[in-house]
Amino acid sequence: MLAAGVDAVFFAIPTIAAARLRAFLEVFDSSATGFSIVPRTYETLTRETVAVDDLSDVDVLDLVGRQPVKHDLEGARELVSGRRVLVTGAAGSIGSRLAGLLAALGAAEVVCLDWWENGVFQLQHRLAGVDAARFVIRDVTDRARLAPVFARHRPELVFHAAAYKHVPLMQENPGEAIANNVGGTDVVVDLAVQYGASHVVYVSTDKAVNPVNVMGVSKRLGELLVADWARSASGVTFSTVRFGNVIQSNGSVMETFRRQIREGGPITVTDPEVTRFFMTIDEASQLIIQSAVVGRSGDICVLDMGEPVRIQDLARSLVRAVAPTVDIVFTGLRPGEKLYEELSYDPSLVAGTTNDKIFILREPEASHTSVAEIRDLVELCSQSTFDDAETLARLRSMGFAIR
Repeated sequence: MLAAGVDAVFFAIPTIAAARLRAFLEVFDSSATGFSIVPRTYETLTRETVAVDDLSDVDVLDLVGRQPVKHDLEGARELVSGRRVLVTGAAGSIGSRLAGLLAALGAAEVVCLDWWENGVFQLQHRLAGVDAARFVIRDVTDRARLAPVFARHRPELVFHAAAYKHVPLMQENPGEAIANNVGGTDVVVDLAVQYGASHVVYVSTDKAVNPVNVMGVSKRLGELLVADWARSASGVTFSTVRFGNVIQSNGSVMETFRRQIREGGPITVTDPEVTRFFMTIDEASQLIIQSAVVGRSGDICVLDMGEPVRIQDLARSLVRAVAPTVDIVFTGLRPGEKLYEELSYDPSLVAGTTNDKIFILREPEASHTSVAEIRDLVELCSQSTFDDAETLARLRSMGFAIR
């Protein structure tokens, strides 16, 4: 307990491990106390003093222990500089940061493609001073309208980040998940090969490992399609990047917690034991680009996600720090959700690379699903008469244990 009369706590150990910070928060009675963190040393190196404005409320980066990292991007700069690049899903959290970083690395042209018109409009404003940026509204599943974009811009590097990502929504809309996440991937990769791309990077997720939900299955099927393209298309380097939750992304757990606190609570957590991996948008974007440099065509790159974080601990620490009167309510796992995620089917297959934050699966992960089956399923889900129940039945018949 804090001494009587203490109004605020300023925490000046910015290098502390996340677990110890959470332990401190449990000790402090924050019911009448403000709690702020002095910024990390490297954030204030250019200033002689730390001002009051430098103090921050407890942030999820502090609680999950994922400190900002700037990687050496010289290899990526050599790959990107002077070349034409296309990013799908460019209006999303990862896609928009990728687009800005690719422009900063000297790309001759960055085609920012998304179907979400308002998101592209916002991105256009954020990149207003970037001469290389181009903004295109397209649906990645619409081959007829997407082909002219590839024909006009002839992208040499393609980063495919477009996907539906919310697990409960995709459980209720399995046909859309397959049509967009799987069919869209096949269309984008096919056009990239057809129009002369040298590198294709597919942005995947840890939910593709032993998937029990439609979203995870759709991303796993996308991985299998990319692997097949890597075997059949010569002259193109394919890489798949697999990682966990992005802390500051749209719809992230932190965004949800902040909203629930603003509304007076309660904070909702699905299960007391649920854990997730976390990474910052900046680090994920840097490593996605670097994955195109390391490894061989067809490799699955697995990003170093650190230790998984128990969501209950994250919620309790945040409540103690900024909203001690807000309750936490456990709602139960939603359809298709797992208690924990994995980054590979077999950890023994994971090998290091020249980048200590990127690992590679050196052997293909076993699959009993054929590419023909995948494309037949996409065809089914792309029809106006497709049936969600039939989609789920097909996925289960392909060996996926969808809950």
